[in-house]
Amino acid sequence: MPCPHTHSDIEINVPLQGEGLRYLHAGKIYEVPSGRLAVFWGGIPHQLLSGKKRSEGVWLTLPLPWVLQWDLPGNLARRLLAGELVVEKTAQDNASTAPRWVEDFESGETARRRVFLIELEARLHRLGLCHSAATGTSQKNPVSGGESRLVEITSLIAARYCEEVTVEEIASRLSLNPRYMMRLFRRLTGISVWEYVLRLRVAHAQRLLITTNKKIADLAIESGFGSVAPFYAAFKKWGGGGSPVDYRRKVGKSTYASLNEAIAENSSSRRGVHRCFR
Repeated sequence: MPCPHTHSDIEINVPLQGEGLRYLHAGKIYEVPSGRLAVFWGGIPHQLLSGKKRSEGVWLTLPLPWVLQWDLPGNLARRLLAGELVVEKTAQDNASTAPRWVEDFESGETARRRVFLIELEARLHRLGLCHSAATGTSQKNPVSGGESRLVEITSLIAARYCEEVTVEEIASRLSLNPRYMMRLFRRLTGISVWEYVLRLRVAHAQRLLITTNKKIADLAIESGFGSVAPFYAAFKKWGGGGSPVDYRRKVGKSTYASLNEAIAENSSSRRGVHRCFR
């Protein structure tokens, strides 16, 4: 993908062939080895970084309310909302399981889709048990050049985006010229430094809307916005197009009861099960 983006769903990636995947997510670069399942919340700005070779596999997007209702162990859902990207510690039988999920979903048969969803829920339960106190595996090999600078920039932003911070202050902390930093960041991510900050703030607000009963004005301030007006403007642009109140109401009232309706709706949108990454 050319630049970091956000969406409201839980995203699951299973690279099956090629060199695996590399993600910029919440200020870190993560390696997802081929054959392992990785899961994260799309509300955090994330970017699939280009690799030298083509990577093929399966990626899935699930409505957040479904995953919240699964009551996953190890506080997995809350940790995903907080910005963790969790990767399986060891490869499972994904080479046969993931393509079967695609076939079950594309079959259009309610029974097969229900089995697919049950299997997926069980897989995430096991993932939560195995990662009860650990996050996903971040980049182990050292990065160099502009990419290492990108990690420094996004890591600092991830630690301070809720504070009253400016682009100049971020650059100063890293001993970088502000103009150079802004050009480098846009070249590597496709968006501006400030847009990245605002996207993180919106994601933080979405998490508070889902997990707390705080008033809109209070969570806007806690998310780093100086007042409600800029919060509403940013939320409308990067929070799915609606208002914070609509988002809280939609997520709070969503249910897992009508699988047929939900699957039918998702099959006509970006949600669902897909066969390849790039």
